[in-house]
Amino acid sequence: MSDPWLLIEVLDGESPASDWRRTYSDALLKSAITDRAVRWSWRTHERGAVFEIAFKTEAIRDEFCDQPPVRTALDAVPDPPHGLTITRGG
Repeated sequence: MSDPWLLIEVLDGESPASDWRRTYSDALLKSAITDRAVRWSWRTHERGAVFEIAFKTEAIRDEFCDQPPVRTALDAVPDPPHGLTITRGG
């Protein structure tokens, strides 16, 4: 049985997604740890960055998404209309 996970993919836009990652990585990690994440990882690809987080329950995963630092980070992606994909699974 796998843990509920969340994948946040941010694509380059007016600025590179790598700049967004540098700016918001600490806040996202702190929120993930505070919300009891069991695993997390960052990946980069030629067009952006991916943050994948696993939680013990779906409720905890969904609480993470509602955290103010997470909302702030997601609102600040380089290409708001086209450069953010959030996928829930588990």
